[in-house]
Amino acid sequence: MRLARSLGLTLLLSLAGLTANATTLTIDRDLPHAAAVVGASFAADAANHRAWVVVDFVESNAEEGLVRSERVAVPGLSYDPATRTIRLQNGEKELTCAVGRKVLWATSFRATSECPIRVRISKKTEGGAPVQADKTHIVVEVGAAS
Repeated sequence: MRLARSLGLTLLLSLAGLTANATTLTIDRDLPHAAAVVGASFAADAANHRAWVVVDFVESNAEEGLVRSERVAVPGLSYDPATRTIRLQNGEKELTCAVGRKVLWATSFRATSECPIRVRISKKTEGGAPVQADKTHIVVEVGAAS
């Protein structure tokens, strides 16, 4: 559990200093109370030109920790297979969020400073209502407020 918290804190601190001139998109997800976010990254499907954010979290119980990943669709996020880039259409601006590198048959993506991913825990839903006691409310932000 300490490792999960350390990884989550490292992710948040490393992304906190990055800024870009973009509107922040927020996607809300409810996770079990014992879940902790350990990472977030970009992923894509080259055949369909679709891209998304993958949030990794650890769900702990008394015996073990289960690592799970969840795809989060982000409006305006797309994949350009010709340049191997994931792009975010933000109004009239188009931001490059990640650059892909092909190794053998798989493509891995490295996020750019132009479009960082931030993950945080919130005690309230997007509408301002309190979160249920048995849930952890996770907010995923793509891009940074100017």
